[in-house]
Amino acid sequence: MRTQFIKKSAFPRMASTIIALVTIAGLSGCAGSPEVANSSSSVNTVGMDASWAESYDNLTDLKAHSALAVEGSFARIIDESKIKTVPITDFEFTVDEVIHDPAGTLKEGTRITVRQTGGSVDGVLHQISDDPLFKISENAVLFLKEPEPGLFYVIGGPSGRFEVINGRVTPFDAEGTKFEGTLEDFAAAVKGS
Repeated sequence: MRTQFIKKSAFPRMASTIIALVTIAGLSGCAGSPEVANSSSSVNTVGMDASWAESYDNLTDLKAHSALAVEGSFARIIDESKIKTVPITDFEFTVDEVIHDPAGTLKEGTRITVRQTGGSVDGVLHQISDDPLFKISENAVLFLKEPEPGLFYVIGGPSGRFEVINGRVTPFDAEGTKFEGTLEDFAAAVKGS
């Protein structure tokens, strides 16, 4: 996968690009939906498809195009709303480890707001097929940008998102950056990239 870049750094333009490219893929029942605060164990789900304006397949590019890389977990949903007609969800993310922060703006224990495309609308869960909504208590490493003070989004959609399970880091996106190892190994790889 090759890396593509957008020089427009404003979040509204990025959101507009995603909004323009999001299409409704289908409606189906889903018993295994994300454990978001408002969802029950059996909700209707609408899958959306997106064409990512930014996509990364190596740590060097992820690091170069992000403001931050952090490890932590999702604590709760702060808000669900819409940009035009596309649902968005703001999550509270607790930072357990700061992996990359050249500006020195974050400390461990900081709670930040991470915005993701998708959410519940009238009892129906809308989410991007290859970047499903974060789960409450999910542990992750995220490469982030801050389009406005206090609001972050994951760069490159699923390619800027890594799962942390039992202390081991794996890419969320199988086509993104290849890595498998401990959180300590991952942090060292990011610092060395």
